[in-house]
Amino acid sequence: MAINAQSVPMRWTWQDPSLLALVQGTPINCLVVSWASGSADAEKQQAMKPVIEAGKKAGLDIVGLVEGSADKSAAIASAKAAGLSAVAMDAPPAGNAGIPVIAWGKSGDALWQASSAVVGIADGFWPSVPQEKTPTGGPTNLPWVDSNGALLAMARALAPGKAFWIVGDPPAPAPPAAGRGGPGGPPEGARGGGRGGPVSNTAPDNYALAVADSATYGGRWVITLDPQTAAGLASKAAPGMEVWKKITDTVAYFEQDKVTKTYERAGRLAVMSNFTGADRFLGEESLNLLPRLREPYRVIARSQSLNASFTGLEGIFYVDQEAPEAKLRAKLMAFVNAGGTLFVRAKWPNPEGTPAQLSTAETYLLFNVRTVGKGRLAVAKTDDLDAYFTCADVQNILSHKGDPLRLYNGASMNYSFQVAAQGKQGAIHVLNYTRRPSGDQVVLFVKSPFKTARFVSPELAAPVALQWVIQEAGAGGAELVLPRFNVYGAVQMEN
Repeated sequence: MAINAQSVPMRWTWQDPSLLALVQGTPINCLVVSWASGSADAEKQQAMKPVIEAGKKAGLDIVGLVEGSADKSAAIASAKAAGLSAVAMDAPPAGNAGIPVIAWGKSGDALWQASSAVVGIADGFWPSVPQEKTPTGGPTNLPWVDSNGALLAMARALAPGKAFWIVGDPPAPAPPAAGRGGPGGPPEGARGGGRGGPVSNTAPDNYALAVADSATYGGRWVITLDPQTAAGLASKAAPGMEVWKKITDTVAYFEQDKVTKTYERAGRLAVMSNFTGADRFLGEESLNLLPRLREPYRVIARSQSLNASFTGLEGIFYVDQEAPEAKLRAKLMAFVNAGGTLFVRAKWPNPEGTPAQLSTAETYLLFNVRTVGKGRLAVAKTDDLDAYFTCADVQNILSHKGDPLRLYNGASMNYSFQVAAQGKQGAIHVLNYTRRPSGDQVVLFVKSPFKTARFVSPELAAPVALQWVIQEAGAGGAELVLPRFNVYGAVQMEN
């Protein structure tokens, strides 16, 4: 298959083949062109012919996107005739199409079960602190952020081994705000910044964030430019060229990072679900909310849970309302008996153990806690669970004393914790959704510090060695003070 896990995609809207010079010397090696939508498809394909021919000569893969009411069979036939590398569409036809077909559509069972090695997720987010947002998950003490982290965590659990392309289109540039000297800006109360004034949603750094947000969580953003930026780039205008350099430099940074791509998510908590039907909302919303509560997690697909390792876990949140099969229930209860905490829905039949003796302060809102062996079984009191309060209760029952990580002075930041297979290396990826340095330096607390740590970022010319500040009080651990950064940085640790 020509399109594989190493392909770096870009939506190509120009018909001028001379503009292909823009991708020379960059990691971009795959162009996604609009091929068929059910309207004027023949004219569209004819207009793209010079770009396709020039792109093939330049060694680029060309993928034809088939959308809307287009005749899929006709689109596949014309793509083969034009020599395209692949086509992308929802509901790919069964059998051998004679050309690679990429599954491309809204996230869900049909997409996860597709046979293609590359999956295009069409309902991704443009990462940012939204200008207007009323979170449905409940109140938080941190501003809401739009991120593709939850979507990619879910996708990688349900469709392991596939490469994921995330489609998240940039918004139209905001008009300049009166009296503020620049467009856009975070909502009132978003205190992750404090320097430099508002930032446009299509400023260079937010394009860098679009790349970094997907790359951090194991996907690739399908590079897409807003019309104004695309026009500026085509005319070689300075603002467009600045955005382009930021995008390609950031893509190059992540493509060169071959080491941490092999690491796995780490955390004391696992979220287990098949993320389907009525269970998808609570499952996916939990994956969105836990980072805002600073709780690193792993994701285990229920369909693959019998072969999953529970090593290193303190808690498992079994999201699905359907009771597990007998073998899985036995495995989960063995985890509890050994000292773990299992969180389950109200429909869990015949709950094991005896009610725990809790103090008034420990009478949790949404769970009845039962003692089983050395561990605990927490059974939801109702099936109508509020996602935010559910996640908050899960975290409180596990106790903040066991927090593996804490982040200070980064209100509009998320982080992802990863470790190597043998546990001798680790990485903490930090994303700044305001695209501005915080007023105070960001501090990371690590419960189990490694011997060495350094900070790396595409914004820095060289890594910065970090010093552990040992914390004697409380649960111990150590802190790291991070250099200031606008978009993305990572702490690389080693024993």
